[in-house]
Amino acid sequence: MIRSIGIVGAGVAGWMAALALRRALPGARISVIETEGPDWSLGPFGPGEASLPGLESWLADHGVEEGALLRAARGGFSLGTAFSGWAGQEADWFLPFGTIGAPIGTVAFHQLAARLRAAGHPLRLADFSLAAIAAASGRFARPSPDPRSVLSSYGYGLHFARAGLAEVLRLASGLATAGRFRRALGDAGITAIEIEDGAQVSADLWLDCSGPAALLAGRLDSGWESWSEWLPCDRAVESWNEVEGVPPPYAHAGAFEGGWQRTVPLVGGQSGALLYASAFLAEQPGAVPIAQGRRTRAWTGNVVALGAAAALVEPLHGHNLALLQNALTRLISLLPTAPDGPEPAEYNRLTASEADRVRDFAILHYKTNGRAGDPLWDQARAMPVPETLAHKLDLYASRGRLPVYDEELFDPEEWIAVLDGQGVRPRRHDALADAIPEPQLRAHASRIREVIVDAVRGMPHHGATLREEGLLA
Repeated sequence: MIRSIGIVGAGVAGWMAALALRRALPGARISVIETEGPDWSLGPFGPGEASLPGLESWLADHGVEEGALLRAARGGFSLGTAFSGWAGQEADWFLPFGTIGAPIGTVAFHQLAARLRAAGHPLRLADFSLAAIAAASGRFARPSPDPRSVLSSYGYGLHFARAGLAEVLRLASGLATAGRFRRALGDAGITAIEIEDGAQVSADLWLDCSGPAALLAGRLDSGWESWSEWLPCDRAVESWNEVEGVPPPYAHAGAFEGGWQRTVPLVGGQSGALLYASAFLAEQPGAVPIAQGRRTRAWTGNVVALGAAAALVEPLHGHNLALLQNALTRLISLLPTAPDGPEPAEYNRLTASEADRVRDFAILHYKTNGRAGDPLWDQARAMPVPETLAHKLDLYASRGRLPVYDEELFDPEEWIAVLDGQGVRPRRHDALADAIPEPQLRAHASRIREVIVDAVRGMPHHGATLREEGLLA
Protein backbone atom coordinates (compact mmCIF):
# COMPACT_ATOMS: atom_id res chain seq x y z
CA MET A 1 0.00 0.00 0.00
CA ILE A 2 1.36 3.43 -0.97
CA ARG A 3 0.98 5.77 2.00
CA SER A 4 3.37 8.54 1.00
CA ILE A 5 4.33 10.14 -2.32
CA GLY A 6 7.20 12.52 -2.96
CA ILE A 7 7.24 14.90 -5.94
CA VAL A 8 10.51 16.44 -7.09
CA GLY A 9 9.80 19.61 -9.06
CA ALA A 10 7.50 22.47 -8.08
CA GLY A 11 6.50 23.52 -11.58
CA VAL A 12 3.49 22.82 -13.76
CA ALA A 13 4.08 19.04 -13.82
CA GLY A 14 4.77 18.83 -10.09
CA TRP A 15 1.74 20.82 -8.98
CA MET A 16 -0.54 19.11 -11.49
CA ALA A 17 0.61 15.76 -10.09
CA ALA A 18 0.14 16.98 -6.52
CA LEU A 19 -3.40 18.16 -7.24
CA ALA A 20 -4.38 14.93 -9.02
CA LEU A 21 -2.98 12.69 -6.30
CA ARG A 22 -4.37 14.79 -3.47
CA ARG A 23 -7.82 14.34 -4.99
CA ALA A 24 -7.40 10.64 -5.78
CA LEU A 25 -5.61 9.60 -2.56
CA PRO A 26 -6.83 11.90 0.20
CA GLY A 27 -5.23 9.73 2.89
CA ALA A 28 -1.73 9.75 1.40
CA ARG A 29 1.05 12.06 2.57
CA ILE A 30 2.25 14.10 -0.39
CA SER A 31 5.52 16.07 -0.28
CA VAL A 32 6.52 18.53 -3.02
CA ILE A 33 10.21 19.44 -3.27
CA GLU A 34 11.44 22.47 -5.20
CA THR A 35 14.35 22.35 -7.66
CA GLU A 36 16.76 24.99 -8.89
CA GLY A 37 16.31 26.87 -12.14
CA PRO A 38 13.34 27.65 -14.40
CA ASP A 39 10.26 25.46 -14.70
CA TRP A 40 11.11 23.18 -17.59
CA SER A 41 8.92 20.37 -16.34
CA LEU A 42 7.20 20.27 -19.77
CA GLY A 43 10.34 21.33 -21.63
CA PRO A 44 12.16 24.64 -22.29
CA PHE A 45 9.57 25.76 -24.81
CA GLY A 46 8.69 29.28 -23.71
CA PRO A 47 7.02 30.87 -20.68
CA GLY A 48 3.57 30.17 -22.14
CA GLU A 49 1.76 26.88 -22.57
CA ALA A 50 -0.94 25.73 -25.00
CA SER A 51 -3.35 22.90 -24.31
CA LEU A 52 -5.45 20.56 -26.38
CA PRO A 53 -9.21 20.31 -25.81
CA GLY A 54 -10.01 18.31 -22.70
CA LEU A 55 -7.84 20.15 -20.19
CA GLU A 56 -10.77 22.38 -19.25
CA SER A 57 -12.72 19.29 -18.17
CA TRP A 58 -9.77 17.98 -16.17
CA LEU A 59 -9.41 21.32 -14.42
CA ALA A 60 -13.10 21.43 -13.55
CA ASP A 61 -12.95 17.89 -12.18
CA HIS A 62 -10.07 18.98 -9.92
CA GLY A 63 -11.68 22.12 -8.58
CA VAL A 64 -9.96 24.67 -10.82
CA GLU A 65 -12.29 27.28 -12.31
CA GLU A 66 -11.34 28.03 -15.90
CA GLY A 67 -11.91 31.78 -15.72
CA ALA A 68 -9.90 32.12 -12.51
CA LEU A 69 -7.00 30.25 -14.09
CA LEU A 70 -7.03 32.40 -17.22
CA ARG A 71 -7.17 35.61 -15.20
CA ALA A 72 -4.22 34.51 -13.08
CA ALA A 73 -2.20 33.30 -16.06
CA ARG A 74 -2.82 36.03 -18.68
CA GLY A 75 -4.70 33.39 -20.61
CA GLY A 76 -6.94 33.12 -23.62
CA PHE A 77 -8.72 30.56 -25.77
CA SER A 78 -7.38 28.51 -28.66
CA LEU A 79 -9.05 27.00 -31.72
CA GLY A 80 -5.93 25.31 -33.06
CA THR A 81 -2.51 26.04 -34.52
CA ALA A 82 -1.55 28.03 -37.60
CA PHE A 83 1.41 26.66 -39.58
CA SER A 84 3.54 28.67 -41.96
CA GLY A 85 6.62 27.70 -43.97
CA TRP A 86 6.19 23.95 -43.56
CA ALA A 87 4.43 23.14 -46.81
CA GLY A 88 6.59 25.64 -48.66
CA GLN A 89 7.72 29.16 -47.99
CA GLU A 90 4.46 30.72 -49.19
CA ALA A 91 1.98 28.04 -48.12
CA ASP A 92 0.12 28.48 -44.81
CA TRP A 93 -2.41 26.11 -43.28
CA PHE A 94 -4.37 25.58 -40.08
CA LEU A 95 -4.75 22.57 -37.79
CA PRO A 96 -8.14 23.07 -36.08
CA PHE A 97 -9.76 21.61 -33.00
CA GLY A 98 -12.90 19.79 -34.08
CA THR A 99 -14.49 18.17 -37.09
CA ILE A 100 -13.87 19.10 -40.70
CA GLY A 101 -16.82 18.94 -43.09
CA ALA A 102 -19.42 16.20 -42.82
CA PRO A 103 -19.66 12.76 -44.40
CA ILE A 104 -22.31 11.52 -46.78
CA GLY A 105 -23.42 8.19 -45.39
CA THR A 106 -20.27 6.18 -44.66
CA VAL A 107 -18.03 8.22 -46.98
CA ALA A 108 -15.70 10.51 -45.02
CA PHE A 109 -15.55 14.16 -45.98
CA HIS A 110 -11.88 14.08 -47.03
CA GLN A 111 -12.81 11.35 -49.52
CA LEU A 112 -15.60 13.53 -50.90
CA ALA A 113 -13.09 16.39 -51.17
CA ALA A 114 -10.67 14.13 -53.06
CA ARG A 115 -13.41 13.24 -55.53
CA LEU A 116 -14.20 16.93 -56.10
CA ARG A 117 -10.52 17.74 -56.58
CA ALA A 118 -10.24 14.95 -59.14
CA ALA A 119 -13.15 16.57 -60.98
CA GLY A 120 -11.27 19.88 -61.13
CA HIS A 121 -12.74 21.67 -58.10
CA PRO A 122 -9.85 22.83 -55.87
CA LEU A 123 -10.64 23.16 -52.18
CA ARG A 124 -8.93 23.11 -48.79
CA LEU A 125 -10.21 20.95 -45.96
CA ALA A 126 -9.69 23.71 -43.40
CA ASP A 127 -12.25 25.85 -45.26
CA PHE A 128 -14.86 23.40 -43.96
CA SER A 129 -13.83 23.64 -40.31
CA LEU A 130 -15.74 26.01 -38.05
CA ALA A 131 -12.71 26.29 -35.74
CA ALA A 132 -10.42 27.27 -38.62
CA ILE A 133 -12.82 29.88 -40.04
CA ALA A 134 -13.51 31.34 -36.60
CA ALA A 135 -9.77 31.53 -35.85
CA ALA A 136 -9.08 33.29 -39.14
CA SER A 137 -11.85 35.77 -38.27
CA GLY A 138 -10.55 36.33 -34.75
CA ARG A 139 -13.79 35.06 -33.20
CA PHE A 140 -14.43 32.75 -30.28
CA ALA A 141 -17.32 31.37 -28.27
CA ARG A 142 -17.50 28.22 -26.21
CA PRO A 143 -19.03 25.31 -28.15
CA SER A 144 -22.73 24.62 -27.93
CA PRO A 145 -23.80 21.58 -25.85
CA ASP A 146 -26.52 20.87 -28.44
CA PRO A 147 -25.17 18.12 -30.74
CA ARG A 148 -27.60 19.24 -33.48
CA SER A 149 -25.91 22.64 -33.73
CA VAL A 150 -22.90 23.31 -35.95
CA LEU A 151 -21.55 25.22 -32.93
CA SER A 152 -20.98 21.84 -31.27
CA SER A 153 -18.60 20.71 -34.04
CA TYR A 154 -15.42 22.14 -32.54
CA GLY A 155 -13.42 22.06 -29.33
CA TYR A 156 -11.11 24.57 -27.73
CA GLY A 157 -7.83 24.65 -25.88
CA LEU A 158 -6.34 27.19 -23.54
CA HIS A 159 -3.31 29.45 -23.56
CA PHE A 160 -1.71 30.54 -20.29
CA ALA A 161 1.52 31.67 -18.70
CA ARG A 162 3.40 28.73 -17.23
CA ALA A 163 4.06 30.45 -13.90
CA GLY A 164 0.42 31.42 -13.47
CA LEU A 165 -0.77 27.90 -14.24
CA ALA A 166 1.65 26.41 -11.70
CA GLU A 167 0.51 28.85 -9.01
CA VAL A 168 -3.18 28.13 -9.55
CA LEU A 169 -2.51 24.39 -9.41
CA ARG A 170 -0.50 24.86 -6.21
CA LEU A 171 -3.30 26.79 -4.55
CA ALA A 172 -5.86 24.20 -5.61
CA SER A 173 -3.75 21.39 -4.17
CA GLY A 174 -3.66 23.06 -0.74
CA LEU A 175 -0.02 21.96 -0.30
CA ALA A 176 3.19 23.80 0.47
CA THR A 177 6.70 22.76 -0.57
CA ALA A 178 8.75 20.67 1.84
CA GLY A 179 12.02 22.35 0.90
CA ARG A 180 14.56 22.65 -1.91
CA PHE A 181 16.24 19.63 -3.49
CA ARG A 182 19.88 19.00 -2.58
CA ARG A 183 20.44 15.36 -3.55
CA ALA A 184 18.75 11.97 -3.89
CA LEU A 185 19.74 9.19 -1.53
CA GLY A 186 19.79 5.46 -2.27
CA ASP A 187 21.52 3.06 -4.61
CA ALA A 188 19.08 0.62 -6.22
CA GLY A 189 16.18 3.06 -5.78
CA ILE A 190 15.42 6.37 -4.11
CA THR A 191 15.20 5.96 -0.35
CA ALA A 192 14.95 9.66 0.53
CA ILE A 193 15.63 13.19 -0.68
CA GLU A 194 17.95 15.45 1.25
CA ILE A 195 16.78 19.07 1.15
CA GLU A 196 18.84 22.24 1.61
CA ASP A 197 18.54 22.44 5.39
CA GLY A 198 19.95 18.93 5.70
CA ALA A 199 16.64 17.26 6.56
CA GLN A 200 15.51 14.16 4.69
CA VAL A 201 12.13 13.54 3.08
CA SER A 202 11.06 9.92 2.61
CA ALA A 203 8.26 8.45 0.48
CA ASP A 204 6.99 5.10 -0.76
CA LEU A 205 6.75 6.40 -4.35
CA TRP A 206 8.63 9.24 -6.04
CA LEU A 207 7.44 11.29 -9.01
CA ASP A 208 10.20 12.92 -11.02
CA CYS A 209 8.78 16.21 -12.33
CA SER A 210 12.16 17.91 -12.65
CA GLY A 211 12.08 18.22 -16.44
CA PRO A 212 14.93 17.19 -18.76
CA ALA A 213 17.36 17.15 -15.81
CA ALA A 214 15.54 14.00 -14.58
CA LEU A 215 17.08 14.31 -11.12
CA LEU A 216 15.64 10.98 -9.99
CA ALA A 217 14.97 8.98 -13.16
CA GLY A 218 18.41 9.89 -14.49
CA ARG A 219 20.04 8.08 -11.56
CA LEU A 220 18.26 4.82 -12.30
CA ASP A 221 18.72 2.33 -15.11
CA SER A 222 15.54 3.42 -16.87
CA GLY A 223 17.01 3.71 -20.39
CA TRP A 224 16.58 6.52 -22.92
CA GLU A 225 15.41 6.19 -26.52
CA SER A 226 16.67 9.04 -28.67
CA TRP A 227 14.56 10.46 -31.50
CA SER A 228 17.31 12.68 -32.92
CA GLU A 229 17.47 10.76 -36.20
CA TRP A 230 13.92 11.97 -36.99
CA LEU A 231 13.52 15.17 -34.97
CA PRO A 232 16.63 17.24 -35.72
CA CYS A 233 16.02 20.27 -33.47
CA ASP A 234 18.52 20.03 -30.60
CA ARG A 235 18.48 23.61 -29.29
CA ALA A 236 15.73 25.80 -27.82
CA VAL A 237 15.62 29.51 -26.99
CA GLU A 238 12.78 30.85 -24.83
CA SER A 239 11.54 34.41 -25.28
CA TRP A 240 8.83 36.82 -24.16
CA ASN A 241 7.60 39.88 -26.05
CA GLU A 242 5.21 42.44 -24.63
CA VAL A 243 2.33 42.96 -27.08
CA GLU A 244 -0.76 45.10 -26.61
CA GLY A 245 -4.20 44.35 -27.99
CA VAL A 246 -6.30 41.24 -28.38
CA PRO A 247 -4.35 37.96 -28.67
CA PRO A 248 -5.44 35.72 -31.55
CA PRO A 249 -7.32 32.52 -30.63
CA TYR A 250 -4.62 30.20 -31.94
CA ALA A 251 -0.94 29.39 -31.55
CA HIS A 252 1.55 29.65 -34.41
CA ALA A 253 4.35 27.38 -35.64
CA GLY A 254 6.52 29.00 -38.30
CA ALA A 255 9.25 27.01 -40.06
CA PHE A 256 12.44 28.62 -41.33
CA GLU A 257 15.65 27.28 -42.85
CA GLY A 258 17.17 26.06 -39.56
CA GLY A 259 14.12 24.99 -37.54
CA TRP A 260 10.87 26.58 -36.41
CA GLN A 261 9.47 29.24 -34.10
CA ARG A 262 6.60 28.65 -31.66
CA THR A 263 4.36 31.52 -30.57
CA VAL A 264 1.69 31.25 -27.87
CA PRO A 265 -0.32 34.49 -27.60
CA LEU A 266 -1.28 35.70 -24.13
CA VAL A 267 -2.96 38.81 -22.78
CA GLY A 268 -0.26 41.46 -22.90
CA GLY A 269 2.41 39.48 -24.69
CA GLN A 270 3.65 36.53 -26.69
CA SER A 271 5.50 33.49 -25.44
CA GLY A 272 8.11 32.35 -27.91
CA ALA A 273 10.35 29.34 -28.38
CA LEU A 274 12.93 29.07 -31.14
CA LEU A 275 13.73 25.43 -31.89
CA TYR A 276 16.58 24.74 -34.27
CA ALA A 277 19.13 22.17 -35.41
CA SER A 278 22.64 23.23 -34.42
CA ALA A 279 24.05 21.41 -37.44
CA PHE A 280 22.18 23.83 -39.72
CA LEU A 281 22.16 27.09 -37.74
CA ALA A 282 24.85 28.90 -35.77
CA GLU A 283 24.46 28.89 -31.99
CA GLN A 284 21.93 31.46 -30.85
CA PRO A 285 22.14 33.55 -27.66
CA GLY A 286 20.36 31.91 -24.75
CA ALA A 287 20.10 28.50 -26.44
CA VAL A 288 19.83 25.39 -24.28
CA PRO A 289 20.47 21.86 -25.55
CA ILE A 290 17.47 19.55 -25.86
CA ALA A 291 17.47 15.79 -26.43
CA GLN A 292 14.19 14.61 -27.90
CA GLY A 293 13.16 11.10 -26.95
CA ARG A 294 11.61 9.13 -24.11
CA ARG A 295 12.45 6.89 -21.18
CA THR A 296 12.47 3.23 -22.08
CA ARG A 297 10.75 2.71 -18.73
CA ALA A 298 9.03 5.76 -17.28
CA TRP A 299 8.31 3.80 -14.09
CA THR A 300 11.47 2.21 -12.65
CA GLY A 301 11.51 0.85 -9.12
CA ASN A 302 9.87 3.42 -6.88
CA VAL A 303 10.33 6.32 -9.32
CA VAL A 304 7.86 7.47 -12.00
CA ALA A 305 9.11 10.06 -14.49
CA LEU A 306 6.47 12.56 -15.62
CA GLY A 307 6.44 15.40 -18.13
CA ALA A 308 9.77 16.17 -19.80
CA ALA A 309 11.56 13.78 -17.41
CA ALA A 310 9.65 10.97 -19.16
CA ALA A 311 9.52 12.21 -22.76
CA LEU A 312 10.71 15.36 -24.51
CA VAL A 313 9.12 16.17 -27.86
CA GLU A 314 8.86 19.54 -29.54
CA PRO A 315 5.48 21.25 -28.87
CA LEU A 316 3.99 21.43 -32.34
CA HIS A 317 0.36 21.21 -31.22
CA GLY A 318 -0.01 21.53 -27.44
CA HIS A 319 0.47 17.83 -26.72
CA ASN A 320 2.84 18.03 -23.74
CA LEU A 321 0.14 18.96 -21.24
CA ALA A 322 -2.09 16.22 -22.65
CA LEU A 323 0.68 13.64 -22.21
CA LEU A 324 1.08 14.70 -18.59
CA GLN A 325 -2.68 14.66 -17.98
CA ASN A 326 -3.00 11.17 -19.46
CA ALA A 327 0.04 9.90 -17.55
CA LEU A 328 -1.47 11.01 -14.24
CA THR A 329 -4.81 9.37 -15.05
CA ARG A 330 -2.98 6.18 -16.00
CA LEU A 331 -0.78 6.24 -12.92
CA ILE A 332 -3.68 6.68 -10.53
CA SER A 333 -5.60 3.82 -12.15
CA LEU A 334 -2.58 1.51 -11.84
CA LEU A 335 -1.19 2.42 -8.43
CA PRO A 336 -0.36 -0.96 -6.86
CA THR A 337 -1.65 -2.17 -3.54
CA ALA A 338 1.27 -4.58 -3.16
CA PRO A 339 5.00 -4.21 -3.93
CA ASP A 340 6.50 -5.71 -7.08
CA GLY A 341 3.16 -6.05 -8.85
CA PRO A 342 2.55 -6.03 -12.62
CA GLU A 343 1.34 -2.41 -12.71
CA PRO A 344 4.67 -0.70 -13.56
CA ALA A 345 5.13 -2.86 -16.67
CA GLU A 346 1.63 -2.03 -17.90
CA TYR A 347 2.14 1.65 -17.16
CA ASN A 348 5.39 1.62 -19.13
CA ARG A 349 3.80 -0.17 -22.09
CA LEU A 350 0.93 2.30 -22.37
CA THR A 351 3.09 5.36 -21.73
CA ALA A 352 5.68 4.36 -24.32
CA SER A 353 3.00 3.62 -26.91
CA GLU A 354 1.33 7.01 -26.44
CA ALA A 355 4.66 8.87 -26.59
CA ASP A 356 5.64 7.02 -29.77
CA ARG A 357 2.40 8.02 -31.48
CA VAL A 358 3.05 11.67 -30.60
CA ARG A 359 6.60 11.23 -31.88
CA ASP A 360 5.22 10.01 -35.21
CA PHE A 361 2.84 12.97 -35.36
CA ALA A 362 5.76 15.36 -34.90
CA ILE A 363 7.92 13.53 -37.46
CA LEU A 364 5.04 13.76 -39.94
CA HIS A 365 5.55 17.53 -40.21
CA TYR A 366 9.21 17.08 -41.13
CA LYS A 367 8.78 14.13 -43.49
CA THR A 368 6.05 15.84 -45.54
CA ASN A 369 7.57 19.34 -45.60
CA GLY A 370 7.70 21.27 -48.86
CA ARG A 371 10.73 23.53 -48.24
CA ALA A 372 12.78 22.61 -51.29
CA GLY A 373 16.34 23.87 -51.26
CA ASP A 374 16.93 24.04 -47.49
CA PRO A 375 19.43 21.32 -46.46
CA LEU A 376 17.72 20.60 -43.13
CA TRP A 377 14.32 20.17 -44.72
CA ASP A 378 15.57 18.33 -47.80
CA GLN A 379 17.27 15.84 -45.50
CA ALA A 380 14.12 15.48 -43.37
CA ARG A 381 11.98 14.81 -46.43
CA ALA A 382 14.34 12.04 -47.61
CA MET A 383 14.82 10.33 -44.23
CA PRO A 384 13.39 6.89 -43.43
CA VAL A 385 10.77 7.09 -40.70
CA PRO A 386 9.55 4.64 -38.01
CA GLU A 387 7.61 1.69 -39.40
CA THR A 388 4.40 2.81 -37.72
CA LEU A 389 4.51 6.18 -39.48
CA ALA A 390 5.66 4.66 -42.78
CA HIS A 391 2.61 2.37 -42.76
CA LYS A 392 0.32 5.34 -42.09
CA LEU A 393 1.82 7.32 -44.96
CA ASP A 394 1.71 4.37 -47.38
CA LEU A 395 -1.93 3.62 -46.62
CA TYR A 396 -2.94 7.26 -46.91
CA ALA A 397 -1.04 7.70 -50.17
CA SER A 398 -2.83 4.70 -51.65
CA ARG A 399 -6.46 5.59 -50.96
CA GLY A 400 -6.68 8.23 -48.24
CA ARG A 401 -7.12 5.81 -45.35
CA LEU A 402 -5.34 5.90 -41.99
CA PRO A 403 -4.76 3.08 -39.51
CA VAL A 404 -5.48 3.89 -35.86
CA TYR A 405 -3.05 2.46 -33.32
CA ASP A 406 -3.60 1.95 -29.61
CA GLU A 407 -2.93 5.00 -27.40
CA GLU A 408 -3.30 7.54 -30.21
CA LEU A 409 -3.47 11.06 -28.77
CA PHE A 410 -4.48 12.59 -32.11
CA ASP A 411 -7.51 11.34 -34.01
CA PRO A 412 -7.54 10.54 -37.76
CA GLU A 413 -9.06 13.93 -38.66
CA GLU A 414 -6.06 15.70 -37.16
CA TRP A 415 -3.62 13.50 -39.07
CA ILE A 416 -5.57 14.12 -42.26
CA ALA A 417 -5.62 17.88 -41.59
CA VAL A 418 -1.82 17.90 -41.35
CA LEU A 419 -1.39 15.81 -44.49
CA ASP A 420 -3.84 18.00 -46.41
CA GLY A 421 -2.21 21.19 -45.16
CA GLN A 422 1.21 19.91 -46.20
CA GLY A 423 -0.12 19.23 -49.68
CA VAL A 424 -0.07 15.42 -49.48
CA ARG A 425 -2.78 13.96 -51.72
CA PRO A 426 -3.82 10.30 -52.03
CA ARG A 427 -3.33 8.68 -55.44
CA ARG A 428 -6.96 7.53 -55.42
CA HIS A 429 -10.08 8.28 -53.45
CA ASP A 430 -12.60 5.90 -51.91
CA ALA A 431 -14.55 4.16 -54.69
CA LEU A 432 -17.78 4.75 -52.74
CA ALA A 433 -17.38 8.47 -53.41
CA ASP A 434 -17.78 7.77 -57.15
CA ALA A 435 -21.29 6.51 -56.51
CA ILE A 436 -22.39 9.99 -55.41
CA PRO A 437 -23.30 12.34 -58.30
CA GLU A 438 -20.94 15.27 -58.64
CA PRO A 439 -23.72 17.90 -58.39
CA GLN A 440 -24.74 16.37 -55.05
CA LEU A 441 -21.15 16.58 -53.83
CA ARG A 442 -20.84 20.24 -54.85
CA ALA A 443 -24.16 21.08 -53.20
CA HIS A 444 -23.08 19.24 -50.03
CA ALA A 445 -19.81 21.14 -49.82
CA SER A 446 -21.50 24.49 -50.53
CA ARG A 447 -24.11 23.89 -47.85
CA ILE A 448 -21.48 23.01 -45.23
CA ARG A 449 -19.53 26.13 -46.10
CA GLU A 450 -22.61 28.35 -45.89
CA VAL A 451 -23.65 26.95 -42.51
CA ILE A 452 -20.15 27.44 -41.09
CA VAL A 453 -19.75 30.98 -42.40
CA ASP A 454 -23.19 31.98 -41.07
CA ALA A 455 -22.37 30.48 -37.66
CA VAL A 456 -19.02 32.26 -37.48
CA ARG A 457 -20.63 35.61 -38.36
CA GLY A 458 -22.81 35.22 -35.28
CA MET A 459 -19.90 34.50 -32.94
CA PRO A 460 -18.37 37.28 -30.82
CA HIS A 461 -14.83 38.43 -31.46
CA HIS A 462 -12.19 36.85 -29.25
CA GLY A 463 -11.58 40.22 -27.60
CA ALA A 464 -15.26 40.57 -26.69
CA THR A 465 -15.25 37.10 -25.12
CA LEU A 466 -12.10 37.89 -23.17
CA ARG A 467 -13.60 41.16 -21.90
CA GLU A 468 -16.84 39.45 -20.91
CA GLU A 469 -14.78 36.91 -18.94
CA GLY A 470 -12.83 39.70 -17.24
CA LEU A 471 -9.60 38.64 -18.97
CA LEU A 472 -9.03 41.80 -20.96
CA ALA A 473 -9.55 45.42 -19.99
